[in-house]
Amino acid sequence: MKKQKIISGIITGSLVLAFLAVPVNATSLTEQLAQSSARQAAAKYQVDMTQNTIDGIQTELSKVNTEVSQISGQIDSINTDISALAANIAKTQEELAIAQAKKTEQEAAMSDRVRTMYMYGNGSVLEFLFSSTNFSDFVTKVDMSRYIIQADKDSLNALEETEKVINEKEQSIQADQVKTVEKKTEQEAALSQQEDVKAQKDQLLAQNQTVLTQYQAIEDSEAATSSDIEGQLQAYYAAQAAQATQVAQDNAASSGATDNSGSSSDNTGSSSGDATESGGGNTGSSDNGGGSTAAPIYSNGYQWPCGGEITSPFGYRDDPLNPGTTRYHSGVDIGASTGTAVACAGNGTVISAGWNGGYGNCVIVDIGNGLSAVYGHLSAINVSSGDTVSIGQTVGAVGSTGDSTGPHLHFEIRLYGTAVDPYSYI
Repeated sequence: MKKQKIISGIITGSLVLAFLAVPVNATSLTEQLAQSSARQAAAKYQVDMTQNTIDGIQTELSKVNTEVSQISGQIDSINTDISALAANIAKTQEELAIAQAKKTEQEAAMSDRVRTMYMYGNGSVLEFLFSSTNFSDFVTKVDMSRYIIQADKDSLNALEETEKVINEKEQSIQADQVKTVEKKTEQEAALSQQEDVKAQKDQLLAQNQTVLTQYQAIEDSEAATSSDIEGQLQAYYAAQAAQATQVAQDNAASSGATDNSGSSSDNTGSSSGDATESGGGNTGSSDNGGGSTAAPIYSNGYQWPCGGEITSPFGYRDDPLNPGTTRYHSGVDIGASTGTAVACAGNGTVISAGWNGGYGNCVIVDIGNGLSAVYGHLSAINVSSGDTVSIGQTVGAVGSTGDSTGPHLHFEIRLYGTAVDPYSYI
C-alpha cells in the first residue's frame, strides 16, 4: 500500500515535471521561430522595396533608351545633310572653276586684241575701216568694230557676275555646312550625356538586382529556417505528448492495481469527477461559436481574451488580403476597437512578445498542457518574453498591425505547436 502510494507520487511528479519542461525548450524554439519570421518579413519588405526601385529604374531606362534612339536618328539625318552639303560644295566649286577658266580665256582673247592694236597702232584699224568699198560698207565695219569691243566687255562682265554668284553660293553652302556641323556637335553632346545617364542607370540597376538577389536569398533561408523550427516544435510537442500519455497510462495502471487491492476507491471517484468537469468546460466553450462574446472564465480554467463579435472563424475562408482566393485561417478574429484590453487565456509563461511578421505586434503564451495562446495584430504589448502571467492579466491591446484590414484581435490556440480551433479548448 505504502509502496503503491510512493510509485503513484513519483509518476505524478514525473507528469508535472514533463509539463514543466515544455516551456524551457519550446520557449527557445518559439522565440527562434518568431525571430526567424521577423527576419523573413523584414527581408520580404526589402525585396518588395528593392523590386519597386528596380521597376522604377527600368522605366527610366526605357525613357533614356528612347531618347538615345531619337538622338541617334537625328545624328544620322544630320550626317546625311552634311554629305549632301559637301556634294553641293564640290559641285559649286566645279562650276566656279569652269567659270573662272572661261573668264581667264576671255581675258586672254581681249588681251590679244589689245596687244595687236598696240603693236600695229591705230593704222590697222583705220586701214580696216578705209578698206570699205562704199559708205555703207564703212558704217558696217564701224558697227562691227564697236560690236566686237562691246561683246568682249559684256562677256567679261557676265563671267564676272557668274563668278560672283558662284562664290556667294559656295559661301552660303559652307555657312550651312558649318551650322549643320555645329548642330551635329550639339546632338553628339546630348547623345553622350544620355549615354552617361544610361550607364549610371545600368549600374544602379545591376546594384539593385544584386541587392534583390541577396534579400531573396535571406527570405528563402529564413523561410527554410522557420519551417525547420516548426518541424522541431511539432516533434518536440509530439514527444512531450507521447511522454505524458505514457505517464498517464502508467498512472492509470498503478491506480488499477490499487483498486484491485480495494484501497483507493476514493481516489478513483475523485479522478472521474475532475475529468467530467474539464469536459464540461470545453463543451460549454463551444456554445460561443459566433456572435458577440464576453470574456468569461470557463470551467476548464481558461478565459476568453476579450469581448467582441467573431468576424472570421477558424479554418478555410475568403482571403481578405487577396480577394477571390481562399486561405487557411489558423485562429479566430474578434472584432474590437483599437486599445481594447486583451486578457491572458490562462496561467503560464510568455514565450514571445514583439513583432512577428504578418501577425504584427504579437504575444505568445504557454498556458500549459501543451497549449499556447497567440494574440496577433496588437496595438500595444504589456508583457515581455519570459514573464510569468496569470489568467485574466492584460497582455496587450487590440490593434491592426501586420497583415490586417482593420482593428481586431487574431486569437490562436496551438496544441503542441499545431493550430487548433480555439473553441475546442477554451
